[in-house]
Amino acid sequence: MMKAKCGHFVEKSFAQTHDGLCRQCHSNFAFLVDLEDKYGDDALIEYWYAMILANITEDRERTGCFIEHLVEFYQRNLIEVPRKENYIRKMLYMLHSLQEPSNIESLR
Repeated sequence: MMKAKCGHFVEKSFAQTHDGLCRQCHSNFAFLVDLEDKYGDDALIEYWYAMILANITEDRERTGCFIEHLVEFYQRNLIEVPRKENYIRKMLYMLHSLQEPSNIESLR
């Protein structure tokens, strides 16, 4: 057993073959890729925004960890998949807005 990038414990062989992620985090990414393939970019963004908002108060540490993984993943994809730059920038904007929500009162 070893500590994965996400901070969870996992078998070393699993982490080495799945970009350093634990089973749960890797499963989340596999689901993400499948959702994108089936329904497209905007549906994926809307789904994750809704899911994260719905669960953010339930387990802030776990949600924060997952958001950090998503940010790393999409920042890497911004370089590796330039044809999807518009979509990736939307995802990063959504994720950053969840990490640091703006206070609507401060805008008045």
